[in-house]
Amino acid sequence: MALWHMDETSGTVMTDSVGGHTGSLHSVQLGQPGFLGTAYGFSGSGYVSVPSAADLNPGSANLTVTIHIKTTSAPATPDWDIIRKGLYTTPGGEWKMEYQPSGQASCGFKGSSGYSELIAGPSIKDGRWHTVQCRKTSSSIQVIVDGQAFSKAANVGSIANSVDMAIGARPGSEYFRGSLDEASVTLG
Repeated sequence: MALWHMDETSGTVMTDSVGGHTGSLHSVQLGQPGFLGTAYGFSGSGYVSVPSAADLNPGSANLTVTIHIKTTSAPATPDWDIIRKGLYTTPGGEWKMEYQPSGQASCGFKGSSGYSELIAGPSIKDGRWHTVQCRKTSSSIQVIVDGQAFSKAANVGSIANSVDMAIGARPGSEYFRGSLDEASVTLG
């Protein structure tokens, strides 16, 4: 559905290699050493915005969001946003991956049946690349770090909003510091 290699070394556009979901780069450092090829660097003020599209909304379908993260620091409270679509207050709900003060990843989903969040896995603030996934099914949510899955029973219902997707920040705050590479959003 969407796969961003984040290999651009110039310009202001992030190219989706499978789904046509082109993103706009804002204060992002291009051409950083990546998980595969090059990556984007985020220094606490950059983000990427991707226009809303129906196929970035899972509805009631399973959703998997994947990104590769490299950082050496952890955020102050509340957290740094890695990738998200919508906010808790957004009509139609939200899905998000965040990076917590504990150094752990978290996944949160708000849909028509409620909200569920899971903070789990090892600290990833060690300066190495880590593959982090957030997964929503009809009966659970998962945080997956480097292939190790942590699950929580949850039925959040349908998620479908008209808000742009953001990478590297909550719109206007909670800016990530570190490198991000190879992001994808998959339904089913």
